[in-house]
Amino acid sequence: MLIKRILPAILLLAVAVYFIARYNGPEPGVTTTIDRNNLEKYWKSKDVTFVEDQFRLEKCTASITSRFRILDFELSMKIKTTPGAVGQLNFSTTKVPDDKNFRGYAVMINNSDYSTGLAQKTGSLSKIRNNFIRTADDNEWFDLDVTVAGNRISVSVNGKLISEYTQPQNAKRLENLTGMVLSRSFISLRKTSTQGEILVADMKIKPITEVKSRMDLPVKQDSLADVIDSLNQREFPLIDYHVHLKGGLTMDQARQHARENGLCYGVAANCGLKFPVTNDSTLNSYLKSIQKEPVFKAMQCEGREWVTLFTPEAVAGFDYIFTDGMTWTDDKGRRMRLWIPEETFVDNDQQFMEMFVSKIEAILDGEPIDIHVNPTYLPAQLASRYDELWTKERMDRVINALVRNQVALEINSRFKLPSIAFIKRAKAAGVKFTFGTNNASNNDLNRLEYSIKVLRTVGLTAEDMFLPKPKSERKILKKGLPAKITG
Repeated sequence: MLIKRILPAILLLAVAVYFIARYNGPEPGVTTTIDRNNLEKYWKSKDVTFVEDQFRLEKCTASITSRFRILDFELSMKIKTTPGAVGQLNFSTTKVPDDKNFRGYAVMINNSDYSTGLAQKTGSLSKIRNNFIRTADDNEWFDLDVTVAGNRISVSVNGKLISEYTQPQNAKRLENLTGMVLSRSFISLRKTSTQGEILVADMKIKPITEVKSRMDLPVKQDSLADVIDSLNQREFPLIDYHVHLKGGLTMDQARQHARENGLCYGVAANCGLKFPVTNDSTLNSYLKSIQKEPVFKAMQCEGREWVTLFTPEAVAGFDYIFTDGMTWTDDKGRRMRLWIPEETFVDNDQQFMEMFVSKIEAILDGEPIDIHVNPTYLPAQLASRYDELWTKERMDRVINALVRNQVALEINSRFKLPSIAFIKRAKAAGVKFTFGTNNASNNDLNRLEYSIKVLRTVGLTAEDMFLPKPKSERKILKKGLPAKITG
């Protein structure tokens, strides 16, 4: 009995001694700069050239791979990419890359503009904590830091934490990704594109010898987390495009919530008449204040008057813009905000709906927006009759306007809108979709529950989802602003 109890400990000790004896890497606990003088001592390079103190990876086969196996480490470097360059920093991986039977984890290096090349951008812990937000630009140096300590992984770009992940003891993986777990193995930096080049400088590594403790995750039944993990492994763009810093919610809190739950966020300013942002000056100030934050920069265009308050050049600074059909002026000249009962006038249900749908069509046809949010929202006095009032004919009028103007449709998790029936018709017509929360405070971000329910019910794929356009292709610059307000 005693032998059975101590045998596992003896085997574990033997394995540890074996790996320590074989370790031939940089000194544990010491930060070592990797340069051309000691590169071949610790690393094996392939198709890498040197420019002064920089490593240049130009060919698609270019790579730098450790000669040593390692589990816990801090790795930092400065990187500059030229247009078209894509690469990966792999760890817990094999000496020779095998894309069909991938082992370990991959941090993406990709600074291409939106809707250009790969969707995942620099700092993405690929297939685990996907990042779709540009965190660095081509032709500019940026800092990349990766730390693995115990079962916790963190990835930072220019000092901003982009991805963090705590691997559970029994990590659930898709059948083709079972090797995506931490292990004492190799680190590899490799270029994966034929275009562009990757320059690396000031590369440093510190093997961590003392990991105080493994972070144990609480054991709980969380089916939504399992679904989110599965979607990330399929590289589905889980992006909440509609988040507001209001009700006490800070940027740091929003970003932490996104990282912990495997999401990306777009943070929107409320811009329009009687809102904090009312002209180019305040618009530019707001944009400057969040420019370095790793979130999509969004503009919510409030009311119909917004088109008279801002210039296209200022608006084009945002990654995308959106609006809803909740503020407009009726045929009697009454300006309505549909979420405020005392400002909503419904003299006749059917007449109201006809007017409402016409206003939405005018907004989609006239305003150069990217996303229609809070869609099909009805005021409180009509909300219980949603299925009756949103007839197929009215649905199709809105859907046709979305299609002809290439406007994406938000699936809103706060209001649980639009209906499944509406979304099915929109999908059949070729409409692109976004997910959005439109949170009211710092405690109602949640985890896109309704959006994910719709995704699974309707069968949405990554191809059905909207992604921002490159800056040169933004609709506001091509279409301009309408000569008069749309409603």
